[in-house]
Amino acid sequence: MKRLAALTLTLGLLPATAVADDIQWLSAEFPPMVMSKGAHARQGYINALFDYLQAQLPQHRFTEVILPWPRVMHMAAQGGPYCLIAAFQTPEREAFLRFTEPYGYLIPLGMVAPASHTERLKPYLNTSGQVRLEPLMARHDLHPGVASGRSYGPQIDRLLTAEAHPTLIHQSESTQALFQMLSLGRIDYSFSYPSEVLYYSADRQALRFYPIEGSHELLPGRFSCTRSPQTDRVFADIQQLMQRGEHRGVFKTSYERWLPEDLLPTYRQEQPTAP
Repeated sequence: MKRLAALTLTLGLLPATAVADDIQWLSAEFPPMVMSKGAHARQGYINALFDYLQAQLPQHRFTEVILPWPRVMHMAAQGGPYCLIAAFQTPEREAFLRFTEPYGYLIPLGMVAPASHTERLKPYLNTSGQVRLEPLMARHDLHPGVASGRSYGPQIDRLLTAEAHPTLIHQSESTQALFQMLSLGRIDYSFSYPSEVLYYSADRQALRFYPIEGSHELLPGRFSCTRSPQTDRVFADIQQLMQRGEHRGVFKTSYERWLPEDLLPTYRQEQPTAP
C-alpha cells in the first residue's frame, strides 16, 4: 500500500509536458505547400515544418488532417484541439485563432501570364517590373481566369468585380486547371503564388510571374491554434521552440526549393533580420 501511495505521489509530481496532448493539425492539399499524395508527397514546405514540429515536440500527439480549405476554417472557427500552419493572420481569424511569431516569410500572390505576352504587358509594368493592375484589368481584350469562390485579396477582388470579366473555374483542382488554360491560350493571365508557378509549369520558361504594385512585401507565415484550453500547452511549447530559431532553416530550405530561380536573389535580400 505504501508503494502504491509513493507511486501516486511521484506521478503527481511529473511535469505537465510528460502528459501528451492530442492535437489535430488542419490543412488542405495546396501543392507545393502541402502535398499528401503524388510524386512529391510530403515534400512541400508546410510538410517540412509539420515533420519538424512532430520531431521536436514528442510530448504531444499530432495528427495531420487534410480537408478542403473551407472545411478547415469552419472547424477551426467552431473550436477544438486544432492547430494550423497554412493560415495567414487576419483580423477575422484572430477571433478564434492565436498566432505565433513568424516562422518564415513568403512572396505574396502575384500575376502569372504566358511568357509570350511579355511585350503586350510592358505598358502595364512600373519601373520595378511590378504590374499595375487597374489599367491592365480595365483592358477587356486580355482575359483573366480565376477560381470560383476564392478570394485573391481586397485589391484583386475589387477589380475583378468592377473592371474585369474573368473566366471562372468551378472544380477542386482549380489551380491546376487555370495553369493548363494559360498554357493553352484560353486565358491571358491569372493570379498565383510563385511556388505554384514553378510546380505547375512543365516548362519553367513558358509562364512568368509578376509582382503586383502595392502588394509586394513578404508575407509572414505563422503557426496558429484555436483559442481553447485544449491547445494552451502546445501553443506555449511552440512559442518556446521558436525562440531557438532552428525552424527558420527548415522553412527557408524547403520553401526556396519551390521558388523560380530568378526570384531567389530578391527574396533573400528582402528577408527581415532575425531577432
